[in-house]
Amino acid sequence: MAGIKLLINGEAGNGKTSLLSSLGKETFVVSRDAKKFSLKLPHMLVDKWEGMGVLIDNIYDRMEKYQEKFGEYPTNVVIDSVSQIFMDVIDTASQTPNVYGSQGAEVTKEMALLTKFIHEDLEMNDINVILLNHVIEEKDEGKPTGNYVSFGSGKFLSKGGFYSIVSESITLTLSGEHRRITTRGKAKQARTNMVGVPETMWVENLIDPSKSKKLKEGEKYFRLNEYLDMLVNEQNDVGEWSLD
Repeated sequence: MAGIKLLINGEAGNGKTSLLSSLGKETFVVSRDAKKFSLKLPHMLVDKWEGMGVLIDNIYDRMEKYQEKFGEYPTNVVIDSVSQIFMDVIDTASQTPNVYGSQGAEVTKEMALLTKFIHEDLEMNDINVILLNHVIEEKDEGKPTGNYVSFGSGKFLSKGGFYSIVSESITLTLSGEHRRITTRGKAKQARTNMVGVPETMWVENLIDPSKSKKLKEGEKYFRLNEYLDMLVNEQNDVGEWSLD
């Protein structure tokens, strides 16, 4: 059984990383987000971009160290954030002479390495992959439309970017002083294969719970660990029908 691939979208500063706080030591975080990682989770900091091959080799190395320390490989691998890595790739390619489209070819090659690593080395080895991704809200004559898009350039983005390589995607947005998760809707870059999941869920204010959005009867706050468990259980149920 393969692992889950979950994309978490959100604008800069909306608190995507803080959603990881419900996860435990079964989670390994690759932090490339231009700031120090603040959660008490196993992690590695990528403070300098040296190319996709170097990044992947370093992840392999840290995962071996994780295995030595905990006696097993992580259940979840988080990449925070894939959008920053995408921009690293674009920035590096832009510094090379553009000979017969070499810059675009380099970006395509590097992103293919990343998506292959995520799918073949992580997902197909039963490791859940959580990808944090920066998005921006579209505006029409200066007014927000409610639609969200990824940023970047090239063939990878034109094919849908990271949204195109996952079957599960959620988007974190702000509503006043509260945070909300959208689980489905192309306009929000969100989708799920699960039936019965609410289209939106509120995120609890863990710093001051008294300021959390008041829930209606039957509603629950979104917690990433519980959502992952639901995804895994759903996949296991579907897997029982596989004829492979």
